[in-house]
Amino acid sequence: MLVKFRNIILVFVGFIKVGFAQDYCDKIDLMYSIYNRFHIEDKLVDKTFKHEVRRSFLQRLDPYNFILTKEDQAQLLKVTKDCNFVEESAKMYVIRVNEFDSISSKILESKLNLNVPLNLTLFETIDGSVSKFDKKNRVEKVLKHMVLKDLFFGYDYVELDSFKIPNQMEVQKEVSERLSKRVARKSLDFNQRLLGFQDVFLNSIGHQFDPHSGYFSKNKKEDFQNALSKEIISFGLSFGDNEEGTIVVSSLMPGGAAWKTGEIHVGDEVLEIKIKGRSSKKTTSMSVRKANSILKEAKGGGVELVLKSDDGKVFKIDLQEESTEVESNIISSFILEGDTKFGYIELPGFYTDYGGSFGLGCANDVAKELIKLQKEGVEGIILDLRYNGGGSLKEALDLAGIFIDEGPFVVLNKKYDKPRVKKDRNRGSIYAGPLTVMVNGASASASEILSKILQDYNRAVIVGGTTYGKATVQNIIPLDTTAYTENLFPKGRPNEDLGYTKITLSKIYGVDLNTYQKNGIKPDIKIPYYYDGLIHKESDYSTALQADKVDKNIYNFTPLEKLPINELKMSSSLRIKNDSIFKELKKLNIELMNIYDNLNVEIPISLKEYQAFLNKRKVLESKIDLLKAKLNPSYKVLNTEFEKEIIELSEYSKDRNQRIRNALNQDVELNEAYLITQELININK
Repeated sequence: MLVKFRNIILVFVGFIKVGFAQDYCDKIDLMYSIYNRFHIEDKLVDKTFKHEVRRSFLQRLDPYNFILTKEDQAQLLKVTKDCNFVEESAKMYVIRVNEFDSISSKILESKLNLNVPLNLTLFETIDGSVSKFDKKNRVEKVLKHMVLKDLFFGYDYVELDSFKIPNQMEVQKEVSERLSKRVARKSLDFNQRLLGFQDVFLNSIGHQFDPHSGYFSKNKKEDFQNALSKEIISFGLSFGDNEEGTIVVSSLMPGGAAWKTGEIHVGDEVLEIKIKGRSSKKTTSMSVRKANSILKEAKGGGVELVLKSDDGKVFKIDLQEESTEVESNIISSFILEGDTKFGYIELPGFYTDYGGSFGLGCANDVAKELIKLQKEGVEGIILDLRYNGGGSLKEALDLAGIFIDEGPFVVLNKKYDKPRVKKDRNRGSIYAGPLTVMVNGASASASEILSKILQDYNRAVIVGGTTYGKATVQNIIPLDTTAYTENLFPKGRPNEDLGYTKITLSKIYGVDLNTYQKNGIKPDIKIPYYYDGLIHKESDYSTALQADKVDKNIYNFTPLEKLPINELKMSSSLRIKNDSIFKELKKLNIELMNIYDNLNVEIPISLKEYQAFLNKRKVLESKIDLLKAKLNPSYKVLNTEFEKEIIELSEYSKDRNQRIRNALNQDVELNEAYLITQELININK
């Protein structure tokens, strides 16, 4: 449920000293104190707020609502102090997990009846929890769902003639063994388990302030650093876990093998990992360290991953180990040659030079590509920011400076400081020609900053779908408040044992003093795209910060001459309206949304209904593939002279390059962006 908080001014009465934060109760107080002082938005941290933190915490522990009963939760919510509440929750959870192991083992010993039409109802809160009398029934439904997922594992990406449903009892045995392993991990030394619960609760505090704030311990920080070690990034990615404990892609190495595929994105769920020549391993009961260790084991060879993207699509992809040199070309560009010759650059993320690991950052690399493309004689540039989840604010500003001569870019507003204008740090631009920027619902954060700047300055035509809607900036600061001043200036080495918080300190506003927070940036010209409406956005979070305005005088803002947006929009709308591919695309999106909207609430757990759901989804996915193949693009995708030399280095590079070019040749959104850019040039002649 969405809790509305009235705005109040919280007076900061002083830091809680580390000397008094030796136990967990004081650690919780530290967390609240830091957030009351620095978080961009004032929240009324009263009993209601803290009650919602507790409910959120319990939901994170048991997202399927089958471990803790209503009675358990009611008892736990009565505990007075937060620190005692967490400890009692940990004790209760360990007891109930062992009970679950006993119940599930007994249920899975006999063949589950998967012929009765039933649904598993999903809930986003603890309101979906069942009473102790209904617990066995809930557990059985969840187990049926797990067994069905395993029975049809791989169904989405194999040919129907080659798919055979495995033996159900063998699958049930595998599920039982995986659950027992998971229970064994959860029943380790209680003190270790308690530390994990304490971290989850601190995370819940952060998330109650906004979806992007949270907590991570010293160990989590070390895990993150280890995930980016040289041994792991040979495939260009590392694994982490999300709030539900599912293994996901947590980072991509700019220029690495995974980055270059253009198909893998941070946040993709990892369903299966396979070292070539060995049997595959499902990640259902796998730890993050185990998943990353498999990448280490594959050193010198290749891995095959089965991933699930944010829009629900399941796909398989092969990765070959590559070494990525610091000075190597991280971004690749292509030439779109038709009636007009354009340069195309896809930017998957706004990486930067964090300590020298990744060169000079993405702005520098895009600048290099622009220079190459201009030497090739292109008449315009299409910059693709679709599925770009963001990254460095600095790189977004530097990249805007490549296209804009000078001036103010954005306003950053912090609670403890006056609003400050971020300006172009360098006069002059590298590219002043026609520019089109492609975005969609997964374009977030730094992608939106760049798009907003270019839109405010009339520097580019923004095309595609409304963006994600994240106009906030997070900083990682230690919980040790003696390590910095009241304005967050460092003044000593922090006590790392207290951990860190990633806290939202700033909101971002355009030079028009408006923010795109929660609402996203509306493109100048809307282009329908596959899976539109299925991508999770900022507005889907109940604790997302609201959009507002900032009061600030902006000087020296001189937008360029207005672009012929209305004329371009009318032509594009007419083309899209009469285009058979776009007509079919819109219908398919509606059908996909109907499937997934139902699935988010009710999951079929009978064999017949579950397979019918998969069939329907598979048919729609096949229709999308066929529709893509129908496109007769207005351009040919060509390699730059530089890229021609690079792809000759290996057969793997050639294959990957061909896959990317094939995808661009079937990209109906890119085709429309090409036609829009072509018309922009013709109007300006």
